[in-house]
Amino acid sequence: MKDFIYRNDTKLFFRNNIQETILNVAKGHKVMFVYGNGSVKRNGCHNDIVQALTEARIPFVEYGESSREFAKIQEGIRLAKANGVTMIVGVGGASVMDSAKLMAFGFCHEADLWDYVKGKDPYGLERLPLTLIPTYPSSGSENGLGAVSVDSRTGEFGITYGIPADYAILCPKYSLTLSKEMTTYTGLVTLVQLSACVLGDKNKMSYDAGISYIRNVLEATQTLQQHPDDLDARGIIMMGASLSTSSRIGIGKEETFAYDIYELEFLPEKLFGSSYRRSLTSIFPRFLCAMGKHHPEEIGKYYLDAFGLDSSIEDSSQKLIELFSGLGVEMSYNGQITREQVDTIPCHTEFSKEEVFDIINSLIR
Repeated sequence: MKDFIYRNDTKLFFRNNIQETILNVAKGHKVMFVYGNGSVKRNGCHNDIVQALTEARIPFVEYGESSREFAKIQEGIRLAKANGVTMIVGVGGASVMDSAKLMAFGFCHEADLWDYVKGKDPYGLERLPLTLIPTYPSSGSENGLGAVSVDSRTGEFGITYGIPADYAILCPKYSLTLSKEMTTYTGLVTLVQLSACVLGDKNKMSYDAGISYIRNVLEATQTLQQHPDDLDARGIIMMGASLSTSSRIGIGKEETFAYDIYELEFLPEKLFGSSYRRSLTSIFPRFLCAMGKHHPEEIGKYYLDAFGLDSSIEDSSQKLIELFSGLGVEMSYNGQITREQVDTIPCHTEFSKEEVFDIINSLIR
């Protein structure tokens, strides 16, 4: 068995009502409550947090409209310092949670924060205490180490690894206000991210656990098609997203070929103006089909174990496209692309340029 690290940085709470937990983690602090563009108010989380902190007389300031934009992160750090904040509570999707991580860390490392965004190791360094609450489950940022930021002023972006939250609070009811399409994407993106961990995992215990998570997330996604108020199904997806960024699966990986999916998914974003969720989901079966020529044993085993598909990799990939389409998500794009357009976008994978073009071209109707 290869060496591995089983990480336990973040204490994860699964709660149907978060108020008591928020009071326990925020006690003795002055909180900066970080959120995005308003969904936190529609789903009830904003009211739950504000009410709990107000009634307990825990001081807090609010910072709304947060995002991965570096200027907004810098603004949040300045607000936190001006108000003597001692804890960050970030609520929302991946963008908000990443920004909250960088604010908590940047509070103590403001002068060279961009250096950390661009790859300097932040793990174990001083930061403010941090609590994250996902309301759009799929990224797993609440239980992972990564944080992405973009600087539109310069056109640069980066991702740092090594900023864990102290606490993550999972509450399924906050995802009830998501549309049917967005709910489906929470499940399928979680499935893909779990799969990227599982593919190539040689540790039998973590591989089998990962396959179980994938199958449960798929079943929960299918259940929500007919029963959107099923909080158990929503809870499974939420838990699956957190597990996808934990150290519980993928601990026996000897090759990292599955993570090439994240390089490829960026291409539809640039070429078609696609969202991350649509790009990742639509490219995944095509990625598996192409990767099957490089790693046929691993891809074939994954298809059989996760979906019960035991035909050729090409046929299994087509069936996966049909499965995802049947859940109501769009798996193709309109338009045309040229080889030159694809070649100009950086893509660091084990695929040749010809293979990358063929994968992207297969997305066209």
